[in-house]
Amino acid sequence: MPSLVRLMGAAVLAMVHTPAAGQVSQLVLELGGSQVRPPLGIEGSPANFMVGGLRGSLGMGIDSQLTGSVLAGRSLDAAASGDFLSGEFGAGLWSNFHGRWSAGSDIRLFAFDVGSPFPYRAGGIEAATGLRFRAGGVATRVDAVTGWGRSEVELSRFTDGSVEVVVDDLWRYGGTAEVLLGEGPLAVGLTGGWHESAGGSYRSLGGRLVLVLGPAAGELRVDSWRTPLGKETTGGLALVIPLGGWIARGFAGRSEPDPLTLAQPGSGGGGLLVGRLIAGSAFEPRARGLYEVQDPAGAEYLVRFSVEHGDASSVVLLGDFTLWEPVSMTRQGDRWVAIVSVPEGTYHFGFLVDGNWYLPEETQDAVPDEWGRLSATLVVDPDAAGSDGIPQTEGERR
Repeated sequence: MPSLVRLMGAAVLAMVHTPAAGQVSQLVLELGGSQVRPPLGIEGSPANFMVGGLRGSLGMGIDSQLTGSVLAGRSLDAAASGDFLSGEFGAGLWSNFHGRWSAGSDIRLFAFDVGSPFPYRAGGIEAATGLRFRAGGVATRVDAVTGWGRSEVELSRFTDGSVEVVVDDLWRYGGTAEVLLGEGPLAVGLTGGWHESAGGSYRSLGGRLVLVLGPAAGELRVDSWRTPLGKETTGGLALVIPLGGWIARGFAGRSEPDPLTLAQPGSGGGGLLVGRLIAGSAFEPRARGLYEVQDPAGAEYLVRFSVEHGDASSVVLLGDFTLWEPVSMTRQGDRWVAIVSVPEGTYHFGFLVDGNWYLPEETQDAVPDEWGRLSATLVVDPDAAGSDGIPQTEGERR
């Protein structure tokens, strides 16, 4: 039974880790449901929950961000109970150097509490410090990972009122590596890791398919694990879909083992959370100086893109408004310019400078995809005005 309640707690936290659509500042109220199935070989019924909570993020420049969430679940089976409360705080602090390299750390603090019939509490901190490298359609990441924590599970109550409590001091260390290949919205990758923990050794090797379409993202993943209890195959599909002021996040599949909390994979399950944006925005376009929306061209608008890179021999514009088909840019002094007809809407774009992906470091609130490449945001909105690339009146253009 300890493995089942550990699985419930780990599955709660896994719902927070669906693919991020972008680095933004926002506060989202979420409601939904989830199901957690017991590990293979353990008798038990699926645990079904109504889930609700708050999730927030604060962008701090191109590569750094703070995140936090509080999530509560109410069991739909009164006899089984198992209500839970979880919280998590994270910080990603990264710095870019030499254009293609980034170095930094991701830190995560977590705590959760699962109610009767077998109360379970756990908390801890994990840190990953590593390097990222991006060049053309190749992105790699290598991290050293450490973690510490503590868990308690109440197994039984005796007639004299005393309780048997199993306490685990949790720890882990190890490393992970990832390689992703893809130049447009689609990327394929290979991941691996090794972990030493209080419960033994874990090894993993897996593949993933990532699709990023503007602020929406999806990941299909399959992993093979070697754990202290044997071999496991896990994976599933995770999605993030912003719809105006709403954001849907979901996961379906088999959760992976957690070397820190010692949770084993379930036999299957998933969850769906639908969130309402109550502060901030789904994404924050501030690609100042990179584009200017000009005259209407029928149902579309002429957008002038401009980037400074005087020592380049060629610069190409790529964006989802052309389905990532390249658009050649023309040199004008130290700047490169292209004019493209774009329909009303929100898009993402960047540049290839001499064959390498490029975005100026001063671009604020750039949107990273799942393998680390940053894209600027373009908004074509006929109801707004200003210098951020929004259509201007004829008088303002003069």
